[in-house]
Amino acid sequence: MTLNDMELVRQYALTQSEEAFATLVSRHVNLVYTVALRQVGDTHLAEEVTQTVFVILARKAGSLSPKTVVSGWLCQTARYAAAKARTMQHRRQNREQEAYM
Repeated sequence: MTLNDMELVRQYALTQSEEAFATLVSRHVNLVYTVALRQVGDTHLAEEVTQTVFVILARKAGSLSPKTVVSGWLCQTARYAAAKARTMQHRRQNREQEAYM
């Protein structure tokens, strides 16, 4: 029997099932990576954002509403994480530029 996404999230939240989390990641990693890549335009940064999104999912698994659409939640979280990553990258570049001057 194939579990839906929210059932996998609940299973992970209750039992810390690595199998349930791995299934979620394998189902959605390409979606999250694509969203991140569109936002940041850099493959390495998109990989970091993708990893961050799944770390956030692991932390918040127990607090997600049963009505949450996991794929939508992951996309929105990827957008937020990508925006934060772009901001941090821009600030780092500005600091480096100032240090160079």
